[in-house]
Parts: sequence; structure tokens; C-alpha cells
Amino acid sequence: MLIALAIGFVMLMTYGKIRRFSWRALWKMALSGMTAVRNIAIVMLLVGALTALWRACGTVAFIVNAASGALTPELFLPAVFVLCAAVSVLTGTSIGTAATMGVICMGVGAAIGVDEAICGGTILAGAYFGDRCSPVSTSAMLVAEITGTNLHENIRGMIKSGWKAALAALAIYGILGYVTGTVPSDVNPSDASLAVGADNITKLLQQHYDLGIVTLLPAVAILVLAALRFNVKMTMAVSIAMSFAICIWQQQMTAAETVKTAFLGFDAPAEISMMNGGGVFGMVKMIVVVAISLTYAGLFKGMGILDKMNRFASRIANRLPPCGFASLTAVASSALSCNQTLAIVLTNEISGNVIPDKKERAMAIENTAVVIAPLVPWTVASLIPLGTIGAPTASILFACYLYLLPISNIVSEMRSRKKFGAVI
Repeated sequence: MLIALAIGFVMLMTYGKIRRFSWRALWKMALSGMTAVRNIAIVMLLVGALTALWRACGTVAFIVNAASGALTPELFLPAVFVLCAAVSVLTGTSIGTAATMGVICMGVGAAIGVDEAICGGTILAGAYFGDRCSPVSTSAMLVAEITGTNLHENIRGMIKSGWKAALAALAIYGILGYVTGTVPSDVNPSDASLAVGADNITKLLQQHYDLGIVTLLPAVAILVLAALRFNVKMTMAVSIAMSFAICIWQQQMTAAETVKTAFLGFDAPAEISMMNGGGVFGMVKMIVVVAISLTYAGLFKGMGILDKMNRFASRIANRLPPCGFASLTAVASSALSCNQTLAIVLTNEISGNVIPDKKERAMAIENTAVVIAPLVPWTVASLIPLGTIGAPTASILFACYLYLLPISNIVSEMRSRKKFGAVI
């Protein structure tokens, strides 16, 4: 994706020269789109250190270990959605959720005979639940930065606009589990084959970590400080400091090893390789992707590339509610850009005149572009999580929450518009 974005950037610059823009003007346009990248980069680097140290100190292992016991055959699909949603809220990453809790859920599902497409779709939906509304989600921070809104206020808005879709998705997964029959007649739920799933992974985690309750404190700090509306950077700094101390005192790592982990990421033993990842340096590529994506916005605007699209948008704006318009924009931008970041940036640019209110536009983007990108089969947002858990592309069809969120908000807006029209 980084190579594709870089090629696209060169093509845009070349197109600008063909249209007789000077190099200085083109670079000025490109840099104008990157006004938000500095703050985003700082936060992303903190997220890299945070996720690496959470893996190393046992926070992620504690959550996975405690949650895996809930994967009972009777309520398997609803439990998968809730557990993946919970882990993604705490970690703020869909890919990290897929690589940890998602791998466990997929393994247990295979052991008890759950259809892999249904299981994969449930995991994908849960993983993007937190990617949308976590206080440490990079996509949520990106939306707040480019729209000029407050992250904590956005999260409250996301909870308000998303709870109906989440409950509806939970009900659907409960019905799917009941109708399809979670455990085939030829599979014994207590069979030793389940050892390849949750039980085996739980034992491995307990062998490699000292999973005392103290390992959960960095996650608790994030939730508490976010609820108290502390600055995001300060919140993550506190959690990083706690994780650093736990690595040394609880997991018997040296200070040098802990610092190395924070920068290079956690290198777990082969048996628990799903815990690998994170690190400051690991976020550099993502920062570059965001930076290049933001230059597109500056070049599109400066060269007037989006003018025709904006005029078309203005013509249809009155016929659609904000979320409906943002949904159409998000589908097109996700399909063309193949990644969630650029889809968010383009949706914001095209929706700027149609949805002038910053808070309303931020909510429209969170309820569309963030969750629609993983529904497009060829986007990074879809390919990497599904590839990580070994699920088929058909899993997208069962990611119910990702469909229900934009649909429920479009319906709510249409009802409000009808009610308002009736009063007028």
C-alpha cells in the first residue's frame, strides 16, 4: 500500500506539472494537506510503544486468558463479537485484535465446527467496533484531527449513535448460532480437540507470563483517564509508564530489554507468536501512509480535482441525510483508495461543503468510512485482519455490525428529517 500511495503521489505531482503548476506551488499544496500529521504522528508513536509494552507486561495476555473461558459452544458467536469488541476497545487496533483474540476465536470455532466464514465475519465486526470508538484508536484520532473536533466528545457521540447497531448485531449472532447449530452432532464439546483452541493457548500464556491482576492496571488506567477526559497523550504516557514498571517487576525483564521492546516491538516466543508486534518503529510505516494520504487531500483541493465531484455532491446533498451521503462517498473512496486512511481523508474532503458542521461530519465519517472500508474485499482494512485469522473473503458478508451501523444512522436521520419537515 505504501508503494501504491507513493506512485499515486508521483502521478499527482506529474499531473500538476502538465497543468502548468510550479513545483513550489505543488509542494505547497501537498504540505497544506499535512497540517494534522504532526499531532497524529506523536500519538501514533505513543500507541506503538503502548501496544508493545502491553504485550510484554502481560496486559493483552491477561485479557485474552480471562476472556477465552467465555467461548462456550452454546453462546459462541455472541461471545466472539463481545470479546473481540472488548479487546479492540482496550487496544484500539483491529489488526492487533485479530492477531490475538481473533486467532483464539477462529481456532476454537474450527474445533467445534462453526462455519469459518460466519466466525470470521463475527471477528471482523468485533475488531472494528473498537477501531472506531477506542480512546487509543488511530482512526478515531485521525478523524478528530482532520475535522477539528474533540476526541472524547466524538467517542461519546459514537457510543450514542452505535449502541443500537451493536445490540442488533449481537442478536443476529445469537440467532445465527442457534439456527446454524454451533456444535455439529458428531462433535463432543468436551472433546480433546478443543485443546487446540482456548485451553491450549491459555496454558501457553500462563507458562510465559506471570498473569497477576496487576498486569491489567495499564488497561484500567486508559479507561479511567479517558472517562475523566484526560489529554490523550498524557493518558497513554501514564499507561506506558505503568506497563514499563510491570515489565521489570512482574515479568522480570531488564530495563534495557523493556526499552528495546518499546521501540522495536515485542518479540514473543514461537509458541505464543500471536503476541508479537507493536513498537515505536512499527508505527513509522503507518505514519508515512497517513502523511502521504493527507498530501492527496492538499493536491486534490489545490488543483481543483474534486471540484466536479463537489458540485455533484451539492446537487444530491438535499436528497440524502448526512450519513447517507457520507456512506456513498465512503464506498467510492474505499473502493478507489484501497485503504481506510485515505477513505477517511477523502470522505472528509468531499463532505466538507455538504456537512459543514464539524461534529456532525466527524460522526458521519465514523459511522461510514471507518466501518465501510473493511467491507470492501480488496482494501487493506479487510485483507490483513481476515488473512491474520485465516478466514475467507466471504466473511465480509457476516460482519453484521459494519452494515448495521451506517444503515441504522441513515434511518434515524431520515426519521428526524421527516419529523422536522412535519413540524415545519
